Amino acid sequence: MRLSFKIKKMPDLRITISDGPKPNIKIFALNGEMDESSIEPLKREVDTVTADVNVKKLIFDLKNLEFINSKGIGYLVYAHTHVSKLQKEIILANAKEAVMDVISLVGLTTIIRYFDTLDEAFLHL
Repeated sequence: MRLSFKIKKMPDLRITISDGPKPNIKIFALNGEMDESSIEPLKREVDTVTADVNVKKLIFDLKNLEFINSKGIGYLVYAHTHVSKLQKEIILANAKEAVMDVISLVGLTTIIRYFDTLDEAFLHL
C-alpha cells in the first residue's frame, strides 16, 4: 500500500512584536528564515504597525534569524522605502555572522542603519 499526501509548507519565519524603550518604537524579533515564503506575513505585520501614527521606529532584531536570501533583502529595501515615505524608520540590529555577511555583501547598511546590539540601537535613538 502506498500513501500519498501533500505537506503544506508553513512560513519559516516567526515574528514577535514588542514595545521598545520608548512608546514610539516597536521591536520585531525575527526567528527562522527570511525568504519568499515568509515575506507576506512580515509585510502584513509591518503594515499593521506602521498604520499607528505614534510609531516612528521599527527595530528588526535579527538575533535569531538563521537565513536571509535575495527576496528577504529585497523586502527590507522595499520596507525601508515604504516606511520612509511615512516619516518612519527601520533599523536593523543584532545579526548573526552568516546573516550579517549577506547584509554587508549587498550594501544594505548603507541605506538602513545597523547596530551590533539592541542596547546600542537604543542608545542612538
